Amino acid sequence: MSNEVFLRHVRDYLPMDASVWDTDDKGKPCSCALSAGMVENRFYRFDAEAFLAASHAIEELALEEACGFLLATMQEFRHFEPHRERYWQLAATLAEVRVIARGKRPPRHGHLKFIATHHKALAQFWTVLYQGRNCQALLIGREVNDAKTFEQKRFDGFYTFNPNLIARVQRDIEDAVGGRSATLREFERLLAIDQAAKQLTAEFSRQRRAVEGALRKLQTAGNRYQPRHFAADLEKSLSRLRLLNHKLPHLVGAPRSGFAA
Repeated sequence: MSNEVFLRHVRDYLPMDASVWDTDDKGKPCSCALSAGMVENRFYRFDAEAFLAASHAIEELALEEACGFLLATMQEFRHFEPHRERYWQLAATLAEVRVIARGKRPPRHGHLKFIATHHKALAQFWTVLYQGRNCQALLIGREVNDAKTFEQKRFDGFYTFNPNLIARVQRDIEDAVGGRSATLREFERLLAIDQAAKQLTAEFSRQRRAVEGALRKLQTAGNRYQPRHFAADLEKSLSRLRLLNHKLPHLVGAPRSGFAA
């Protein structure tokens, strides 16, 4: 699976007014990701329509390959009703389809299996995970605004085609359903790495601008800005980068806690 093929599928389902935003090192939306070009394994802020379009893109890939396993987690089973016919089609095509959510469980339908969960670990997540013979794909997002209706929801999440990462997220979901974990550890780990990477990129950009500014002053200010001043400003920039270097291992490696069943 290539990023280009996946995004082409997403655009087939994407309404004109749907939005996806890139996020900064604090997790805040900062720019339009659709115009800049999205990439896998990077966190974005999705509105509900964009997240649904990406979900349908993975479901479409599963229907095209016509084999394998699909797992979806929804916050509540009442959100499943608009997708009922599509998931009946998936269940008729794939070896197994599971839908996990809270609330009243619909009756099983062929290869379509419903799993009710009351654990809080999945309460805010929407996930579509597909494992096929030649293609694997995952979309996972966590709601960030606690909206009353689906159309108003916003999700922070990412998509990936990496089989190892997909397998780890699947294990986390199974641990959450089984009551063996209070968090999706892999999601939290990848979120920490994403924010650290964006923090590092932002700091590099700030320090590059600072050094370029110091070089211009060295060129134009004459005796008012001596080489020793430039050296001091350069050392200040390097000190900030060294400080961030010491912080990064903690940012990406903070332990995550769960609970035993």
